[in-house]
This record gives sequence, C-alpha cells and structure tokens, in this order.
Amino acid sequence: MEGRHGQKKEKPESPELLKARQEREAILVQEYCSLKGSLKDIVDSKKRDNDALKITTSLLRKSPDYYSVWNVRRTILKEGFLDNSDDETANKIYTNELEFVQENLKLNPKSYWMWNHRRWCLEHMSQPRWDKELDMVSKFLEQDARNFHGWDYRRYIIRQLDIKDQASPDKIAARALSEFDFTTTKISQNFSNYSAWHNRSTLLGKLAKDMIEEERKAAVDNEFDLVKNAIYTDPEDQSAWLYDLWLIGRKERSISILGATVISFHPLEIVVAFDKKVKLRNPFTVTTMLDHAATPLEGEWKATGTDSSLGAVWIFQQAPGAIYGPTVEIVVFSDDVCAVRTGSKLSSAVCFELETLNQDLGTISGQLSRLAIGKNLMYNVSKRIGPIPGPDGTLETQKSNSKCLVTSLTVSNTLDDRMALLEREVAVVRELVELEPDCKWPIQVLSILLSEQREMVSIHSPQAKLIDDECIELQEKLISIDPLRQERYEDRRTQLVYDRETLHLIKDSKSFPEIEFAVEQPRNLDLSMRGLTHIPISSYLMHIHTLNLDSNSLRSTRFIRNLLNVRHVNLSNNLIERLEGLQHAPSLEFLSLENNMIAKWEDVVAGFVFWGEGKLGRTGGHVKVLLGNNPVIENEGGDYVLEKRWEEVGEVGVEIQWKSEEHRLVEETLLEAEGEGGASNIHLDGTRRFSTTTVEFDAGSN
Repeated sequence: MEGRHGQKKEKPESPELLKARQEREAILVQEYCSLKGSLKDIVDSKKRDNDALKITTSLLRKSPDYYSVWNVRRTILKEGFLDNSDDETANKIYTNELEFVQENLKLNPKSYWMWNHRRWCLEHMSQPRWDKELDMVSKFLEQDARNFHGWDYRRYIIRQLDIKDQASPDKIAARALSEFDFTTTKISQNFSNYSAWHNRSTLLGKLAKDMIEEERKAAVDNEFDLVKNAIYTDPEDQSAWLYDLWLIGRKERSISILGATVISFHPLEIVVAFDKKVKLRNPFTVTTMLDHAATPLEGEWKATGTDSSLGAVWIFQQAPGAIYGPTVEIVVFSDDVCAVRTGSKLSSAVCFELETLNQDLGTISGQLSRLAIGKNLMYNVSKRIGPIPGPDGTLETQKSNSKCLVTSLTVSNTLDDRMALLEREVAVVRELVELEPDCKWPIQVLSILLSEQREMVSIHSPQAKLIDDECIELQEKLISIDPLRQERYEDRRTQLVYDRETLHLIKDSKSFPEIEFAVEQPRNLDLSMRGLTHIPISSYLMHIHTLNLDSNSLRSTRFIRNLLNVRHVNLSNNLIERLEGLQHAPSLEFLSLENNMIAKWEDVVAGFVFWGEGKLGRTGGHVKVLLGNNPVIENEGGDYVLEKRWEEVGEVGVEIQWKSEEHRLVEETLLEAEGEGGASNIHLDGTRRFSTTTVEFDAGSN
C-alpha cells in the first residue's frame, strides 16, 4: 500500500517500539532543556570561555534554526576570543566556524541562520577565500539545485568577487558569462528551477551591455527558444512561465486624466478624475483671469475619502476669501502625479479650461488638451520647465509611436514592433492551450498577453470587443480548473466585465492610447447581476445619478466616495459587511443595502460617522437607507429595537428602514385590507412586530 507522494506506508509501531522511542525522545528533550538552561546562565553571567562555546555548539547541532543561540555564539567569539587576537589566530577561529557551519549545512542546507553566520565569518576575515566559497556552494547546488538559500549565497559570493576585481572589467565580464552558463546547466538538468531562471534574468542585463544590436537580437531569440522548450516540456510548472513573462516584458501604462467638472460655485469646487489611484507630487496649478490679468487661485487639493493624499478623484476647494473670474485654468505637468503601485506618470502635460458661470453641475465642464508649446495660457509654463523652445510640438513626447521597454536585452522598440512580438507569443501560447486545455498557466499567460494587446487598440474597435470576450471566457475557465485561486480570477473577471459595461462612458484620447470621459454622459447605469466582486475604477462613474448594482458579489461601499453626483444606489443582494465612505457622497439620497452581510450595529454606524460634517465640508443632506434582511437585525434584537437605538443616535438627515421593502409592502397591503373590512391581529414576537390578517370575501360576488 502506498501513502502520500507514492511512498510506501510504514507499518504501525508495536507498543514496545513506541514506548522505547518515546523514552529516547524524552531523554533528548531533557538534554535540550538542560542546554537551554545553561545558555541562560551564560547570558546572565556573561561567560565568554570554551565551556560557553561548547554549549552553543551542542544546542546548534540539535536546533540550527535557534537564531538567538547564533547571536550568543558570535558574542562569545568576539568578546572572548577575537578582540585580542592577531590576524592569524582570528583567521583560524573563523575557519573553524566555517567548517562547523558546513558540517551542519549538510544536515540542514536550508537554514537561514547558518548561511547568515557563514557570511559573518567571511566578512570579518582578513583574507577570505571567496573562490573556495564558490566551489563549496556549487557542491551544495549539485545536491539540491533548487535550494534558493544556496543561489542567494552564490550571488553574494559573486558580488564579493566582483568587488575584489573591480579594476579588471574583463574578469567581471568573464565571471558573468560563466555564471550564465552555470544557470544553463542547471536549467537543462531540471526546467523546474525558479532560482536558476531568476539568476539568469539578473545576468542577462549585465551581458547585454556589451552586446551590439545584432547580438542582442540573437540572444533574445535564443532565450525564447529555451523557454519555449521548457514550457512545452512541463506546462504546469510556473518557473519557466514567469521567466517567459519577464522576457516578453510589459509595456508601461501611463496615467490618464479622464476630465474635469465643477461641482460647486460657492465656494468653487473643481474635480479632476484619473483612471487610477494617484499621489500628488506637486499641487496642480490653478489660475484665473481677474481684471485682464492672470492670477493664481488659492485653494487646496484633496482626494476624496478618508485618505486625502491618495485617490482617483481629486477636488480643488477654493480658499476662503479667494476670488475667481469667469474661467479657471488648471495645468497638470507629467511629474505632478504618480500611480501608487506602478509609479507611472502622465505621458504629457495637460491643460483644462473651465467656465465658472452657473451651469448644469455634473457636466464635463473642462475638456482636456495637451499643453502645446507656445499656446496662449494664463499660467507661464516657463516657471516650471525653464526656457521654452520654438512653437512646434508639445511639452512632452506623445505616445503615437512611442518607444516602450521590452526586455533587459532589447533597449526599446516601436509600438509596431511590440505588437508583432505580442502576436507571435500569443500564437505560441494558444497552441499550448489547445494541447493542454486544463492547464492553468498557459491560460493565465494568454490572458495577460491579450490584455496588453487590448490596450494597444482603440477601446471601441471590434477587435477590442473580441479580446474582452475571450479574456472573460479565460477567467471563467480558470475559475473552473483552479478553484483554490477562484477569488483572484473573479476579481480579474470583474475588471474585464466592468471595462466592457462602462465602455460608453469613455472615449479614446487624442493622445492614444490614453482615455478620457465621453462628451455625452448618461445619468443612469444598470450593472446588476454582472458577478462583480468590486468596482475597479469608480472614477468612471463620477457623472452617474442612478446606479443599480443589485445581485453582485460586492463586499465594500467605499467606492461610493468617488460618486460625487450619485443620488440613488441599489446595492441589494451583495456581500457587504460594513458601511464605509458614505459621508463623502455629497448628493446621495437613497441607498438600498437589503439582503447583505451586515451583522453588527457598529458596522452600520460606521457609515454615517460625521455625516453632517462630511460631504466635502458641506452639511449632509437627507438620505434614506434600506437595511432589511441583514443579520444585524436578528443579532441586535430586531427592527423595533434598532429603530429606537437609531433615534438615540440622532444623526440628522439619515433615515434607516430596518424592515425589508418586501415586508413593508406586505404590511401596507394587509393594513389596506384591514381598512376594507378584513379581520386583523397585530402580534409582537419578542421585539419584532408582525401582522396576520384575514381578508373576508363575498363568495357570491363576481
């Protein structure tokens, strides 16, 4: 009979053998505890002699990962033996330590603390033998080629050898080539060696520096051949796929400004929306025209939500006493913002000109335009960028045929070359998906490559729609074959579905492939029953008044803080557990949260903290919230009790309906029937009220 991993099951021990083993283990435990007690005495008494060193030796042989003992051992060595020793004696002590560590590494080659102690010894030796260390770690990698501790230590040794030979560039280059060949050997022995693939990627960058373009191209082709062989040999292994993705590279995405909107005139409040969360490096320049003179408009930029330094929607609030004219100009330079995760920036400087005369709030009052050199602006851009050249061109290079990083071997290519590379690799992965339809890695990589292709075509093109549909199907396939990572795939599917369903809100920017708000914005949007797990880019919904998100799998209400114009939101039948971000929605009037997972009173109250003081600094308006059929009603004693507790809270302008809307409508129907002559009895069950009504009909009537 076989057990796990194909190993034979061992027969159960007899009672006599079991007892003998337990007695041996008890003795070992007793010895270990005695050694630990002795170690405490050493620390307390500050003994620094051979006896103290022997105790640490015994303890470390039994427990090499006991890092505190290694610290004590180094203290004993330093203060008791090394401080007053000459170089020869010290080197002998360090050599003995290296032998001690090497002996123990054979038993436990993946102990952090032993490799760390070995480094300490070498770094304190007057003449460390780095070449000998390289031979030693090579032997360990022969025994276990996937020991990442060994690979990390090997890179450390190579760095030390390079420092030693920094005056000899040829030696360093030859060593890098030798290490590259070493990774080739280890990968050829076993493709499933992430450490070898990773080491290979770090070495390629060094080797590429001395290559001419033809040599780099040949090297790239060789690498693609090698990794293709690996993924066809074992498509289930992630190591080669991760290297393949690194080799293909990823086109850097720039930040897009979607548009600008005036949301208040007294005081003036202007919103600028981005397509991702950004941090401000420099406040955007705001200028107005007063008495035919350009004047800086004083105010403050804040992101919506609790963290005013980070967000996809930024609001300029006019300073008290500041005066503005009929138009306001906003200039955003490319280095004023950066994306939180990727660090990407705007591709070029952008200018908005907004009319501040009374108009329909919520409309896109400022269309973005690239900041052209020589353009007649209120703000003198030379203050930021220095002397301005001739009137042709823009402040930053456009992306129409920009260069993008492909790999560390290929410095840059045009977008056409990038598309050609993606098409070639997509064809390779498609072939493997057909051969291995239930293998997750080819499907994941295909989805990644298609997504980048999608970014390089017009968002409203037929090709974009085909790619979207295929990527959604791929995520659904991954959900079925890899249920352990279901949530990850559901989130990715959500992103794709959301992009498709909000496509009409966005248009291609003149600076393709950037995007911006479409000129015509609908007031209502139905995203019910789409299987959404989150709202990926809530700034897209900034102009929506009525939003239906019924019957999804949403877990948070925080996205509402970016919906500055939303009046009605339906979040019934989701998975929301806590109310957040509601106090930042200045126009919210109705919110349905029936049939969610809100279980505690505190999770209700959290959504309305500072309601009257929130809403971007203005007094909160009146909002009705439906919370029927949430666990909080039963957990906290019923709707009657909750009604009384909410009255005690005294939050002005927030009306909460604890009964479900369905229940309320049934009650109204029964009361109407009672008024028409039905017999009704009102019952109180604990703290929950319910009604049973008998409606009498005339059997003889038609």
